[in-house]
Amino acid sequence: MNRQSQAELAAYAAAAVAIAREAGEKSKQYFRSDFTVELKSDNTPVTVADRETEALIRNRLRSQFPDHAVLGEEAGLDGPDSAFRWIIDPIDGTKSFIHGIPLYTELIALTYHDLPIVGVIHNPVLEETVWAWQEGGCYYNGALTRVRDTHDLGEAWVQMPDPAELARRRPEFCARLLGSVGAARTWADAHGYLLVATGRADACLDPIFSPWDVAPMYPIIEEAGGRATDFSGTRQPLGDSLIAGTPRIQEQILALV
Repeated sequence: MNRQSQAELAAYAAAAVAIAREAGEKSKQYFRSDFTVELKSDNTPVTVADRETEALIRNRLRSQFPDHAVLGEEAGLDGPDSAFRWIIDPIDGTKSFIHGIPLYTELIALTYHDLPIVGVIHNPVLEETVWAWQEGGCYYNGALTRVRDTHDLGEAWVQMPDPAELARRRPEFCARLLGSVGAARTWADAHGYLLVATGRADACLDPIFSPWDVAPMYPIIEEAGGRATDFSGTRQPLGDSLIAGTPRIQEQILALV
């Protein structure tokens, strides 16, 4: 596998950040407005904002990187058969978006041979952006950022985007976790991982993930000094679950699974 230079990775990240911010302006046009909510085949909601925001991101990526493939939640995979693949979630937290909660985000990641090398989380309403590239550090609105160093789970602030989903899928673990943490908060979606990377929360976890949900998280969390694995404790950058956080807290949560 050819290694990308730091200059190349920084350029990819800068392009992704600019596109995410432009996409955020598109999604904000629909935020807290009247729009129709449809259900997809998997019974998850989708709106015109999801589709138009993904189209914008996809078009910008295809224009700037015609030799790269693009995978999006709403329109699938297109582009050439390339080792480089952009993975996008135009609105992570569609349910939050529908309910007028300002914690939805745009997610963009770049993978190389299925390993994420660039990740971006952008919250357009709060104007917060966190991004990272492999061995390049993690940035929050332009400044380097790090996870905080909380030692004890009983003092930790843990984000759970949907505690009900966690309770349905892993009831015993959910009960142990809620009985052990200092505080648990929700409505987070990917914004919870932004909070971890910027030292405002200690961990965030999801028991079920798709590639567009998880792809940006490993570069962001790890470059911020954190630790990320799936629920089995395996580092799976495109896995179907995620526990991410400051190293000591991540390990203590994983021990409860």
